Amino acid sequence: MSEHKENKRAYGCVFCLTGREEAAKEHIERVSTNARAIIAKKVEQRKKNEAGDPPTEIMYPGYVFFEAPTNETIFLRSSKNESIISILTSEKGDWRLYGHDAQFVGWLFAHDGLISFSQAYQEGDRIQIISGILKEVEKSIIRVDKRRQGALVRMTLFGREIETWLRYELVDKE
Repeated sequence: MSEHKENKRAYGCVFCLTGREEAAKEHIERVSTNARAIIAKKVEQRKKNEAGDPPTEIMYPGYVFFEAPTNETIFLRSSKNESIISILTSEKGDWRLYGHDAQFVGWLFAHDGLISFSQAYQEGDRIQIISGILKEVEKSIIRVDKRRQGALVRMTLFGREIETWLRYELVDKE
């Protein structure tokens, strides 16, 4: 096998107990030393006069994403870890994600799993998204709540449609 093929990486996902995502992430990285794991989180709006980093919320409760060499055999379930329920696999038992799922998880890894505020400006009674994840999924926006500065987005993940609210911040039009 060529060195290039050995270094190629793929993305996968585990289903875990809701609320135990961090334990599942740590288990993946401990058991499979060649894997990195992340939990998709979205930035939430900070309360007035709240200092420090803005709060985050897990975007997909019960799911942890990982990156590993494509030729890696993934064995994560053990009696010592009760967080992980199963590795998501195809009908053929393949743990690797493909297509839009792999692209989305690749995007998550490129952004350290954190989905921050998109930027938008207001033009009359319309909101124009200019950057961030909302710009990338603009065609999937179902509804905009201008008062809360959020957009309801319908995304497809693992062949299922999922709706989630993502935030934007208003900026001046350049």
